[in-house]
Amino acid sequence: MDDKDQTSARLAAIVESSDDAIISKDLSGIVLSWNAAAERLFGYTAHEMIGHPITIIFPADRIEEEAGLLRRIANGERVEHVETTRRRKDQREISVLVSISPIKDDSGVVVGASKIIRDLTERDAREQRIRELQTELAHIQRLTELGQVVSTLVHEVNQPLAAIGNYVNACRRLLRAGKSDQAAEGLDRIGGQTERARQIVQSIRDFVRKGEQRVQREHVPQVIEEIIALTEASVHNPDIRFRTSFHPDALYAEIDKVQVHQVLFNLMRNGIEAMQGPHQELALATRPVDDGMIEISVADTGSGLSDEVRRNLFQPFVTTKPNGMGVGLSVCRGIVERHGGRLWAEDNPTGGTIFRFTVRASA
Repeated sequence: MDDKDQTSARLAAIVESSDDAIISKDLSGIVLSWNAAAERLFGYTAHEMIGHPITIIFPADRIEEEAGLLRRIANGERVEHVETTRRRKDQREISVLVSISPIKDDSGVVVGASKIIRDLTERDAREQRIRELQTELAHIQRLTELGQVVSTLVHEVNQPLAAIGNYVNACRRLLRAGKSDQAAEGLDRIGGQTERARQIVQSIRDFVRKGEQRVQREHVPQVIEEIIALTEASVHNPDIRFRTSFHPDALYAEIDKVQVHQVLFNLMRNGIEAMQGPHQELALATRPVDDGMIEISVADTGSGLSDEVRRNLFQPFVTTKPNGMGVGLSVCRGIVERHGGRLWAEDNPTGGTIFRFTVRASA
């Protein structure tokens, strides 16, 4: 076998072992070669495709796309990284990334095209999951913040409502001792409205408290990586670096993943908002601690916490943000405590703040 044959054999082996579909066709769109990855991706065997039009794998609304691609290839152009859709043998449409190069004969004349097609299904599924997480997290975030607000308001409002009820009863007794029946009727109505208001407030609090935790064994590094991907998709800040460190003895925990996502998202968002300048790093780490717990930490490189902010850090309705409600960290502490853990903050030795919280480890 001469050098040319050896080179051809090596190239053929590379094509056949590729994870991407590699297809060649002539300038009329007839398939000339179809590797094993193309068989896996589209469901058609090489025997079914070679000698047939490549448009077999084109959805009906993409047929005209092929003519445009062939014209560009015939002119000697390369077509790189085109996102489009193709159709499998089972008629399912899939997202793909297509790159096409012209094939030339020995005299330099373009005689066909070589396609590399990459399956984007996994990427699209991951992005869809991120979008779902964003929606779910936003919903849980607002519902939990509402719960915190309502619980606090209930505590504060019930006291004056109780006082109003007592005053109404006292006035009713006085008036019934010899005063106007019409005044008593008015006071009865005030008492009825007071009771109605109390029942409404109570029913809202009961509704908020009905949400149950869905605690199960979760892989902590995966939970953290998911929320990092979600945060990256949300903040769009190329200056922020994310760093992770997962202790091999702190891999699994008994948690409600959605709620822990919420805690991490709040802590990471606070850290990001605290950081300015060129060195913006958010470090997330895990380690085992005493009593069968896992500690998860979120460290930023911001300006740190003032003494005043630190004193009231976890109090509801205390915030340094112009548009903040001041319940985020209070909500986080409540979630962590319902998991049997605790949440606290400390200074980062290299500058900034470290938030730490614990959850129950799982074997």
